[in-house]
Amino acid sequence: MIRFIFLVTLSFLSFSTNGQHSTASIFAHNDYEKPTPLMAAYNAQVGFIEIDVLLQGHELMVAHSAAEIQPSKTIEALYLNPLNELIEKNGGAYPAKEKTLTLMIDLKTEAFATLNVLVFKLKKYPLLISCKTLLITISGNTPMPALWKNYPSFIHFDGRPYVTYTTDQQKRIRLISASFQSYSKWTGKDNLNSTDKKKLVTLIESAHAMDKPFRFWAIPDFENGWRTMMELGVDIINTDDVAGAAVFLK
Repeated sequence: MIRFIFLVTLSFLSFSTNGQHSTASIFAHNDYEKPTPLMAAYNAQVGFIEIDVLLQGHELMVAHSAAEIQPSKTIEALYLNPLNELIEKNGGAYPAKEKTLTLMIDLKTEAFATLNVLVFKLKKYPLLISCKTLLITISGNTPMPALWKNYPSFIHFDGRPYVTYTTDQQKRIRLISASFQSYSKWTGKDNLNSTDKKKLVTLIESAHAMDKPFRFWAIPDFENGWRTMMELGVDIINTDDVAGAAVFLK
């Protein structure tokens, strides 16, 4: 338990709450849409990899919508099996034992049934669920926070700002996320105005008050957007351009 707390704390401290960012701050948005799912982001040493899943029968398909489902693209084929092999090889999520990887699984179908099937499948991979540096985190159609206690401890959740969580519920939260577009229409082409900046900083500080890293999705996804997020105190940089963000952060 002490080792686990140390690892999570060390990972959290790599974010901007102490003014530092690295590739561990990168959130690979919709990773499954890339030409090389998992491995391109993994080789860039990102901290977060996101996938969308839909329940189809007894299978979890990796896709954004039912129209995009391809029979070969299951969560096991694209992510669970390769991650299991990597952890078996490395002894952890990454060769550097202190480095964490969060697999963010965005549920696109009904929460209860989809998450139950996911838990069933994950239990087939003891290396994955026992790996202290791989954090399985649920987003999208998540169960109500009051029900989180019904799921195994290896399941974490994506929190939202301004939701009141109990102490036990906070322990299950991996990060706090919000849509940037819900709070600002800034396009990244000029300077962020002071009114929007104040709103955004308040959101970020509410996450930090819970000792949780913060992410906006749908940000201006280029260098000025990334730099501004860092200046605001955003810990996790959401991007579709992992390679570009990795070069920028280095």
